[in-house]
Amino acid sequence: MMKIENVQLSNGIRIEYSLSGIKNNATLLFVHGLGANLRQFELQQQFFAKNYRVLLVSLRGHGGSSVPPNPTLADFTIRELSRDVQALLQYLEIKKVHFVGNSLGGMVGYELLELDAELLASLTTFGTATNLHTSRIFQWSLLRVVHLFGSKGIGWIVSKTGSKDKDVGYKLGKMYKTVSKDVLEMIMKNIEDYDYTGTISGHRIPLMLIRGSLDMDINRNLDTTLNVLRNNPDFELFELPIAGHFANMDSPDNFNEILDRFLVKQSIKSYL
Repeated sequence: MMKIENVQLSNGIRIEYSLSGIKNNATLLFVHGLGANLRQFELQQQFFAKNYRVLLVSLRGHGGSSVPPNPTLADFTIRELSRDVQALLQYLEIKKVHFVGNSLGGMVGYELLELDAELLASLTTFGTATNLHTSRIFQWSLLRVVHLFGSKGIGWIVSKTGSKDKDVGYKLGKMYKTVSKDVLEMIMKNIEDYDYTGTISGHRIPLMLIRGSLDMDINRNLDTTLNVLRNNPDFELFELPIAGHFANMDSPDNFNEILDRFLVKQSIKSYL
């Protein structure tokens, strides 16, 4: 059973997290996508806790993590989400992590790179583009769907469309149903137009991008990301066939193997 704990940060936000594994070993931090929560990475925790210290976190407004009183758009920027993660690491006295982020979680990784690059030993993203400029019509359509159907309706839609695996779809839908439509709407508005290409081009940390072959919407927006990342000598790109936006859930064994190889490689480099 996953051991889940909560801590109230100095900013008043209560953050849900799960910490397991070997205390003095390197820490591996997983951050979920929009609408999900720390349970997205349950299988990764089981796999990596044998050799690492593994930290899973639910971002504010997700899972069992709280929201500010009378929340506003400014409370749900990527920077605010990232500051919560930064504060949690400080509370747990963790000074450096191998960061793994899906979609929104990948953006949090890019934001942490701006806030405090020393926190990151490496950065792995999947389902995340470094820049996105959503058309107003498309963004309006997405927000309209969320407004009309609410979190339960969105959870049902995601359960049917989030994965070709019915069991994965069911788990995704269950997570999405716990997030309020207000939180979904505010975060969606904050990420409709962003650009982290300058951030990743200005740092030379080990960076891996895992590309699910079925994640068409993101894959169509990865050209700029890949052009920038290929200039980083410590960048690696891995293709994950028959995996979509939630690649770690669609193909957990292959995902774990790819990530494990990358982490072992970083460990070897640190000793050379």
